[in-house]
Amino acid sequence: MKKTLLFLFLIAFSFILSQTTKRVFFIGNSYTYVNDLPNLIQSIAASNGDVLEHHSHTPGGSTLQDHAGNPDVISDINQGSWDYVVLQEQSQLPSFPYSQVQNEVYPFALQLSNLVKNANACGNVIFYMTWGRKNGDGTGCPGWPSVCTYQGMDDLIYARYMEMAMNNEGIISPVGKVWRTIREQNPAIELYNQDQSHPSYIGSMAAAYTFYTIIFKKDPTQIPFNGNLNPVQAQLIKDIVKTEVYDQFGKWYVTNNDVHSRFTYQMNGAGTVQFTNTTQNATNYSWNFGDGTTSTLENPTHTYATGGNYNVKLTTDACGATTAKTKLVVVSTLNTEETTIENPIQIYPNPAQNLVHITSKKKIEVLSLTDASGRMVHYSLNKTDSGYILPLQHLSSGVYFLQYKAGEKEFTKKIIKK
Repeated sequence: MKKTLLFLFLIAFSFILSQTTKRVFFIGNSYTYVNDLPNLIQSIAASNGDVLEHHSHTPGGSTLQDHAGNPDVISDINQGSWDYVVLQEQSQLPSFPYSQVQNEVYPFALQLSNLVKNANACGNVIFYMTWGRKNGDGTGCPGWPSVCTYQGMDDLIYARYMEMAMNNEGIISPVGKVWRTIREQNPAIELYNQDQSHPSYIGSMAAAYTFYTIIFKKDPTQIPFNGNLNPVQAQLIKDIVKTEVYDQFGKWYVTNNDVHSRFTYQMNGAGTVQFTNTTQNATNYSWNFGDGTTSTLENPTHTYATGGNYNVKLTTDACGATTAKTKLVVVSTLNTEETTIENPIQIYPNPAQNLVHITSKKKIEVLSLTDASGRMVHYSLNKTDSGYILPLQHLSSGVYFLQYKAGEKEFTKKIIKK
């Protein structure tokens, strides 16, 4: 009898040790509350020996701008005990023209992300990548042909969520990508409800398996919970989530951004960089500057002997775990202005973080913006009183070449995006 009791105790104790508890605050709208997505994730977690404690603020049609101005949302974020805060934009906004997204989406994603990280030393932001409508957005189609089809709308939503996560060092829950794979491989599965926008039950289950995998980092094919799905449907979706999510954590910024270590940096002249630790609650700091040198200072200054691209890594012991954050730092000795008589154009700052100013008394025509491999990238040019502004928020760190025409002459400017 004693042996039996001891055996049962050991089983129970090992179960407790393997149990993971996560606290998640869902900020969104009806795409989250239809079919009660947080509760579905909670049921999946419970079936696999884990615990999800959750809270939601999801009024229908709400935007990130609405949430950013809501005192209740701000108060809930400031509780400071969330492992993750999920940000979900209104379903159509991310697919709108880029200039509109820059004004109506990105600033509030940034505002909420900063609020989350400042108030939650051990918390991270998850961006809930949604999906294109079943047959595109009929209301937006006449004025914006890019959303006339599911594929066109979904491509834009995908790109904008990836950009939000990249710019805010967040994580992606790629529900839209999982939906797209299901649509392509199993078109008979109906992911939408009758309005061709909101999720059906099976659509929400696909979202729930995706979120569980991102939050708990466990193989979705081992989840016992099928909800109201038949075993074949459930296994099919779990297999897709494993392939698209679990096997590709790096693609969704989990590997590099789901860490507690954080830092910023500032160029202080040719080759010199000031690094600032923004990790909260850390006691040890280990810097690797990517050029063979290291430091254990909290906020070191480092001078690089030569220009180039350096992967800088900060390792800390915050939040009871050792984690590392890596960023690409581009070191250059380029001047910040072009003031030759031949080309009276000023382009600054360079390197740049979010935008560059182009000052010119002449009218200029931008011909192209390409990356280091020669691939053309999307850009927009905003007119100002003294010239133009070229936004860079949507670009990853690296070297780009701006080709433009002033008068009858063409010029190429090398731009460093930090």
